Amino acid sequence: MATVESGRPTTVTGCLAKQWPTLLSTPQFIKSHLARKPHQENLILITPPPSRSIHSIATIEDDTSSRKLDLPGKWTEVVGSCDGLVLLVDEEEKKFLVNPITLEQVKLPNSPLALKRGESFSMHGFGYDSLRDDYKVVTLSYCDTDNEYEPDCADTFVDVYSVKMGVWKRVESSPYDHAVPHIFCGAFVNGAIHWLASNEGIGLWIPPPSGVDVEKFVFNKLVVLGESLCMLDVRQNDRTDVWIMKEYGLAESWTKFSICADYEYDMLKPLCFIGDEEVVLVTEGETLVVYNQKEGNLKDLVVDGVPAMFVDGGIFVESLVSPSSNVN
Repeated sequence: MATVESGRPTTVTGCLAKQWPTLLSTPQFIKSHLARKPHQENLILITPPPSRSIHSIATIEDDTSSRKLDLPGKWTEVVGSCDGLVLLVDEEEKKFLVNPITLEQVKLPNSPLALKRGESFSMHGFGYDSLRDDYKVVTLSYCDTDNEYEPDCADTFVDVYSVKMGVWKRVESSPYDHAVPHIFCGAFVNGAIHWLASNEGIGLWIPPPSGVDVEKFVFNKLVVLGESLCMLDVRQNDRTDVWIMKEYGLAESWTKFSICADYEYDMLKPLCFIGDEEVVLVTEGETLVVYNQKEGNLKDLVVDGVPAMFVDGGIFVESLVSPSSNVN
């Protein structure tokens, strides 16, 4: 591209090229990109020891592509994702906010109020506070009393980290007993982080499916599947009921499909949909499988260039959001 000024041509192509990175990183461009629907969900997976490396898989109905991410560390947990940012935890329980597309990562400071490692249990959640335009990390923690006659969860402390402000703050303790058999990350849906709890307290509860016996209805895991709340009810007869809340807060919107599998696929964790019929899951045996709801069968998911086993996984969408500063 060229312009003519005073009879002399002036090239401006180089100037525009230099401006592109700045234009693509502006808050306005990033927000407009995030507003586009639908977003393609990608898998992010952690391999077993000794490598504990990170891989991503772009899921497409008839094809998949993968890559190993250049994110040095010994990773152990995918806490959650929001707007393309993923919260990861390493073997030293240090937390990092990363963008798997740009490979930018930021180490988050430890909470000065955190309970001592080895003497407590902690679980984390990650989400976006639309009222304050801020990404936040929420940590629930309670002391391990190691006493069968005294509940572990006498007090569940709640610490909140603001990405925008860069500070931790302790808020009011949770009124619930979070000492459930399996510790899982919070599920961020509809602007709130959801947790498993084992008794009633003062607060907000998600209604169970209509028509079920509440006294006998016990679910073992709470996750996000297709931007909806999803909970698993693991039965004794090698059957897992997967419940999905299609419309947030409506008991009538729960739908269910059941997976019958042997011990190799114990404690499945749904990750994402492939099309309308298939669901990708990671198993307790650290393998990826695909369940076809129409045919009612399970099969291993094999992707070229990706290890066969994983210790944890999650999903993210592609974005240019930077973990180092909030989008203002």
